[in-house]
Amino acid sequence: MPRFVPRHFLTDAALALVLIVPTVGPGLVMGFLARTNPDAAAEYLKKNDLPADQLWWMFAALIVIGLLIRQHHPPLALVFAGAGTFGHLFIDAKFQLLDLALPLVLYTVAAMARNRRLSLAVLALAMLLTYATMVGGRIYAERQEFARKQVVQEQVEVASVGKVVRPAPLPAPVFSVDRLVNVGQSMTELWLLLVAAFAVGDAMRSRRAHLAAVEQRTADLAREERQRAALAVAAERARITRELHDVVAHGISVMVVQAQGASAALDRHPDRAATALQHVITTGRASLAEMRRLLAAGRTDPAEDARLTPLPGLGAVPALIDQLRSTGMRIELHVDGVPAAVPATVDLSAYRIAQEALTNTLKHAGPDAGAVLRLAFEPGRLQVEVADDGTGLADGADGCGNGLRGIAERVAMLGGELETGRSDSGGFRLCATLPLQAREITSVPR
Repeated sequence: MPRFVPRHFLTDAALALVLIVPTVGPGLVMGFLARTNPDAAAEYLKKNDLPADQLWWMFAALIVIGLLIRQHHPPLALVFAGAGTFGHLFIDAKFQLLDLALPLVLYTVAAMARNRRLSLAVLALAMLLTYATMVGGRIYAERQEFARKQVVQEQVEVASVGKVVRPAPLPAPVFSVDRLVNVGQSMTELWLLLVAAFAVGDAMRSRRAHLAAVEQRTADLAREERQRAALAVAAERARITRELHDVVAHGISVMVVQAQGASAALDRHPDRAATALQHVITTGRASLAEMRRLLAAGRTDPAEDARLTPLPGLGAVPALIDQLRSTGMRIELHVDGVPAAVPATVDLSAYRIAQEALTNTLKHAGPDAGAVLRLAFEPGRLQVEVADDGTGLADGADGCGNGLRGIAERVAMLGGELETGRSDSGGFRLCATLPLQAREITSVPR
């Protein structure tokens, strides 16, 4: 039910006043003038036929009530306006200006209806009832007129008792097809008004439904856009976290090992200590450069973009191995197959996977542990395998640390496969299979 709006109530009250004043106003004015000039007003009153029946006024009150509540409760308003209009049609057997309330209320019902079939049924019922009421009203009026004439005829017969000439009997009213056709022709105007009111109201309902659908669609698109933006922000945060872990974990691990070696060789082999410290400086600067590139990735200053270093890839793997070998770690590199052009996302992810796996070997495999890095180029895919001969997983470890979790996320984004577990030599083995075909990636790994 629509909420009550005072402005709508005042509008409907003004509309009811506009309809009822032209209907009964002239008769009321001339009735007042008839008190002072009966001769001038008598003929006008007869022509305008001012309603004097109490039933007419009661039906008029129902119509006014229907108009006043048509926007607040359209179904009930249609009942009131229909009852008043049908009463007028039955009493007077003609359409009056006040009866325009029925098409107006029908317009409101059609405009606010949720089901078009229901409003069509209401239109058909209104047309049928108006026709039936008009037919019934005319038959009732003719029978009343027949009864009145019959009374007059009986009076004439009583007055002419004893005379030879007697009046002929009056014919009774007959219900015929011609009468139904005549009533239908009289109702054409009202039917056209009802159909026009329904058509305008239904068009208004369709327009409102279309606008509501457009607004809902716009709201849905805006909500989806906000969700996509939130997911993009979350993905970017996860990427930055993963990148920071890769850069910091690798760089600090190498720096710690080299610093420990420099400390051990400081007294006996100062030259080796100096070399180790130089590696610490080089590794620290490289890690800082990568962190600056990562944190500046969201900036748009061209001057800063020009200083960004290119992203590492498989071409940087030899430099990575040399860096780790400087710590004393034994690493072997095997390349199987013919190296081919690799997509940028796969190139970067393969490097990061190798970097994280070798860093884990340096940190967790134990002293004097060595590793074998194998890059296998196969048709449509690239395999990155790192196996060490260290102590393997510690007791109670599940192999799901932050580094391995980041590797799993990279592999999943590229649609690849990841295998982890104990190697043949008793250490830890990691094998990532990355597809080389283009694939839609929600977040580009960096």
